[in-house]
Amino acid sequence: MGALIPKKSLYMLGLPAFVVLAGGCADTGFGQPCRLPETPSIRQACEPSGNDNEDDPIQRESKASCAIRNFAGCETRTCLVYRDSNPFCSEPCTSDGDCESDLCAPLVGDRPATEADLQAECERTLNCFCIRKGDLDN
Repeated sequence: MGALIPKKSLYMLGLPAFVVLAGGCADTGFGQPCRLPETPSIRQACEPSGNDNEDDPIQRESKASCAIRNFAGCETRTCLVYRDSNPFCSEPCTSDGDCESDLCAPLVGDRPATEADLQAECERTLNCFCIRKGDLDN
């Protein structure tokens, strides 16, 4: 007759497999809110400025966008403000396929109309980030 293994040992053997399997589905943190440091330089870059010239359509329609890279408060390591959005965790991208939201956009300027133009712009500037679907409405 072979040695019997206590039930408790069998449960413990299954636990590491469960932890490994559950860990494979980890959330990337994309879209989670983040809090920007309240320093003067970050405020100047990331907060909307007052429109001094209401007659200038470019100033009237401009909205603040900024990205803080290597940001410890995000699993994605990037905290992004996109067109006056609330800060959220994002990540760099070169195409829509790189993003959980399927939306990649340059930090400055309008989003190119085609995927090829988007990829070319993002590869050229290395300044594109994953955005949330609701951020396109801003």
